[in-house]
Amino acid sequence: MASTKVWKRDQMEALNNKDCRITIDGRRHYTTPFGPAPSVTTILSEIASEANKKKLEMWSKANPGAKEAAAERGTAIHAAMEHYLADGIKEPDIKEEYSEFWQGMPAVLDQFDDCIWAERPLLKEHQFTVGGDGVARVFGINDEGHCFAGAPDVIGYVRGKLVLADLKTSVKPYCRRWPKDFEKGSQEWRDLLGGYMKFKKTIKQLAAYDIGIENTLGLKVDQAAILVSTPLRTQVFKISRNFLDSLREDWWKCCAEYFEQMEKYGPVDKDLI
Repeated sequence: MASTKVWKRDQMEALNNKDCRITIDGRRHYTTPFGPAPSVTTILSEIASEANKKKLEMWSKANPGAKEAAAERGTAIHAAMEHYLADGIKEPDIKEEYSEFWQGMPAVLDQFDDCIWAERPLLKEHQFTVGGDGVARVFGINDEGHCFAGAPDVIGYVRGKLVLADLKTSVKPYCRRWPKDFEKGSQEWRDLLGGYMKFKKTIKQLAAYDIGIENTLGLKVDQAAILVSTPLRTQVFKISRNFLDSLREDWWKCCAEYFEQMEKYGPVDKDLI
């Protein structure tokens, strides 16, 4: 479902004198040549099932401050990763409480022989993706006009292959498969089920970034990876090129569901309060 819609780099550059990450009706968007586009995470959050939204709401109420603490931890580890790869700071300043989440990350990041993106583009030819707020984004659009945008974590070469990586922090480990070998309802089963659901959400993110990278940078990655930083270890889940290709149609279905859902609210009259 590739797009035949044409855009030019100078259209993107013309937008970069202002913030490219903006909020519309409480939802994160990025500026693109085709207008503001919802972020990858906005789309996934909005189309989540009502049951999952309710579970998250109940968890937040039962664990006050936990959601904010997790976001702060994720921001800290992402910043450390950016300094490590982009700035060559091998011992980034990290709060003591987050140090266990960082301890396994350097060995994983050292596998990148050449990094071309670490939260932001490291090559001159990709600087057109950076807005006035210093935030970089890639975007994708299909022939239906469904446009999305997002900010990849890492793009770089590992043993000659171009790899897209997404970094996550989690108290509990991620799981690639449904935990069928564990007693249903047990604590271990619930932990692994949670990790499996996070894995499924993250591969959709990677599919979106893969499309955005090809559309915006003109690059096609050879492989993707999910890097999960936990207190006990850093997990690495490899995602093949074939798997990424198989996920593209699913991602566009997510976009279609999101835009259909947004249409139900009706058009916004900017002249009204």
